[in-house]
Amino acid sequence: MKRKKLLSFLLITALLLSGCSVSAMELSTTSEKKRAELTAKGKPFWETQPTKQAGETVTVAEYDRPLSYVLQYPKTGKPAIDSRIEAIVNDVRNAFAQEYLPPAAPNGETVRENKTEATLYLGYEAYLTEEKMLSLLFFDTTETTEGMSPHTRIQAFHFDLEQDQELLAEDLIWEGFAENASAYTRSYFTTAEPYCDRIFGNYNTLLAVENGLFDRFAFTSEGVLFHFDRYELFPGSMGIVSLLIPYEDMRAKAPIPEEEISQPVSDRKMVALTFDDGPNPIYTNQILDTLEKYDARATFFDLGHLVEKYPDVVKREDALGCEVASHSYDHKNFDKISDETILADLEKTDAAFRKVLGRSPNAFRPPYGNCSEHVKTLIPMPIYLWSVDTVDWKSRNANAIIHEVTKLGDLDGRVILMHGIYSATAEATAYLVPYLQEQGYELVTVSELIEAKHGETPENGKIYGYYYFQ
Repeated sequence: MKRKKLLSFLLITALLLSGCSVSAMELSTTSEKKRAELTAKGKPFWETQPTKQAGETVTVAEYDRPLSYVLQYPKTGKPAIDSRIEAIVNDVRNAFAQEYLPPAAPNGETVRENKTEATLYLGYEAYLTEEKMLSLLFFDTTETTEGMSPHTRIQAFHFDLEQDQELLAEDLIWEGFAENASAYTRSYFTTAEPYCDRIFGNYNTLLAVENGLFDRFAFTSEGVLFHFDRYELFPGSMGIVSLLIPYEDMRAKAPIPEEEISQPVSDRKMVALTFDDGPNPIYTNQILDTLEKYDARATFFDLGHLVEKYPDVVKREDALGCEVASHSYDHKNFDKISDETILADLEKTDAAFRKVLGRSPNAFRPPYGNCSEHVKTLIPMPIYLWSVDTVDWKSRNANAIIHEVTKLGDLDGRVILMHGIYSATAEATAYLVPYLQEQGYELVTVSELIEAKHGETPENGKIYGYYYFQ
C-alpha cells in the first residue's frame, strides 16, 4: 500500500508541476480589462502558468522504514547552479532525517524509540524570465503515520543562468517592492471571491510589510508570483493560495492608501477558544482533529516541559494556524515565587518553544490566572486571561462544559477557558466548534480577536483580562 501511495503521489506531483492545476490555487490576471472580461463570462480568474520552464526534472523515490523520500528537482546543465540545487535538496532531506530518524546507540545500532514512520515529498516550480533569470520554488511536505496534518514549507531561490550563479532576493527587489505587494494583496483579497470573507483576522495586520509575507516570491514573464501557505491567511481547505501581481502594479509609484482598503471588522461575531496545561498527545490531538475538520482556530497555552515532551503535538497546533502561547514551564504560581525563579522559568520555556517551533512564544497566560502588577513587568509578552470559565478541570463532564458556554447567550468578543488535557474537554469541543459556527461566530485566536474587535496590537507586559473580553 505504501509503495502504491508513493507512485500515486508521483503522478499527482507530475500533474501539479507541469502546469495542470488541481489545487485551490488562483492567480490574478495581468490586467483589470482581462479580469472584467472573465467576470462577464462567468469564469474564474485563472491564468495558466507553465511551472517547469527550465531544466530537466530529476526524480528520486526511495521507500524504507522508518523514512521514505519522493524528491523532484531540476537539472539545468549549469554546473554551479546544479550544485547549489543539489545542496538545497540535501539540506531538506538531512533536516527531515534529523527530525524523524531514531538516534543511534553508542555501538552504532539504531535505537527505535517509537513506531512512527515518515515520508518526505519534495516538489518544485521553475519560472524563467526573458532576462534568463530562473526563480525556483521548492515545496516540501512531511507525512507521518501519527496521523498529523501534513504541512508544506515553501522556499524560494533565484539564479542567473547566463552567469551560472545564485542571486539573493534582497539584491533583486526595488524600492517599494514590499509596500506595493502589501497594498495589492490587501486590495485584492478584500474584494475578490472567495477570499473577501475568509481571511484569518485583520487583513491590514496580516498583510502588513513588517509581517514578512513578501520575502518569498518568484519572478515570472508576467509579474511577481507570491505563495501563501496553508493556514497562513485562509482556512486549510483552500490549500496554498497564489497571487500573480503584474509588474506595472509592483512598480507603481505609491501603494494604495491604507485608509482606502481598511476592513471594518468590529461587526463580525468572534469567539476565542483557549486550552491550557497541554499539550497532551491524546486529548489535544482530538481537539485539533475537530479544529481541522471545521477550519477553526484556537489558542493553546502550553507548558514548556510538555512542549519538550510532545513536540509533534505542538507542531501540529502551529501547522493548523492556531496560536501557540506560553503557560510557564511547569505551572508554578508566579505570585508566590521570586523574580529570579520567574525569569529562569521564562527562559526555560522560551528555549523549549524555540527548539520545537524555531521562535519564542508570542503571548503568556499565568498559571492560575495570577499576575500581580509587579509580576507583569517581568513578562516580555502580552498577558491573556479569559472572560468565560468552563470549570472543566472540576466537572470533567462534557455536558457541564457545554452548558457553561451556551448558557451565556451572546459570546461575541469572549475568550473561553478550557484545558486540553481532559477527555471531557475534547468531547465538548467536538460539539462546541460546529455549534458556535452555526450561531455565526468565527473561531479565532486571542491575538486575532484583540486586533479585530479592539483595533489594538497586543502589547508586551499588558494584561488583557475579564472586563476587556466582555
